[in-house]
Amino acid sequence: MPDRLDQVLPYSLFNKCKFISVGATGWVFEVSPGIALKYLCTDRQNEFRHEMSIYELIEKSSPPPHFIQSFLRLPYAHFMQRLPTSLDHRLRDNRRQDPKTLKCYEVLRLEPTDKIGRWAVELSHALAWLETLGLVQGDLRPSNLLLDSDDHLKLVDFDGCAKIGDRDPGLPPPWSSPRHFYYGAETEQFAFGSILYNITRGIEPYEELGPETITLFRNREFPELSDSQLDVLTFRCWMTEFTTLADLATYCATLEGAGSAVTANVPNDDEYTKKMKKTCEELLCTKLSDLGDELPEDVKGV
Repeated sequence: MPDRLDQVLPYSLFNKCKFISVGATGWVFEVSPGIALKYLCTDRQNEFRHEMSIYELIEKSSPPPHFIQSFLRLPYAHFMQRLPTSLDHRLRDNRRQDPKTLKCYEVLRLEPTDKIGRWAVELSHALAWLETLGLVQGDLRPSNLLLDSDDHLKLVDFDGCAKIGDRDPGLPPPWSSPRHFYYGAETEQFAFGSILYNITRGIEPYEELGPETITLFRNREFPELSDSQLDVLTFRCWMTEFTTLADLATYCATLEGAGSAVTANVPNDDEYTKKMKKTCEELLCTKLSDLGDELPEDVKGV
């Protein structure tokens, strides 16, 4: 939490709402039970608008149940489904670490193999579906994967969503491949492999090494792996052996725990969505009535 949140956000957010996180494009708060709000960061209008357009496209395209539900989108604020935790928080809760540096002292517990298999199926299914739209999520990492109350996985944060074939600016490993420069199945499965390693070990690949990680991954010098099916999958993803993300999803369907994954598309609950949208609109008239007061003129006019 920043020391002076009141200097960059409307009063209602920093004084009345629970702070969740801050990312490249927005501050995220819990504004009501079941509702999170992402509020535009200064000078991030273009990225924020891009993310809103991706949510609109997803909404119109009958997505599988692996995407956060969007309730109300405004030029400066996005009301969406609030879930209990992120995969990143779950993994950090499973270890003992320095609260300031986040350095891991000890991994206390690991997630069950069948649950890891379920998450792999759900994530790969989501990525394969995006692939049918010619898109990649573009910023795959545990902090952008949320868990619902039944421990099913959902994707969030699409400001980095890109078209397959677009130039990849290259996020730091282990979430981005230092050997691939254009978005596609290669970049996404590489990040997928690093996420799998993170879950199965409780720490990120080469977490203790810092910048040296780039050279190691570029040279395909990977952390030690076993011959378990999950580790074989991790290695295949780091080697980018899957031609398409659909191929990755097909393989993941053979993992232990795959049967408990939710992959079938389900019809949207229109009544629920309408109810939550109405709640968001009511919040804008009451608790969050000052939300747009300090916006730049170019945002107010959108």
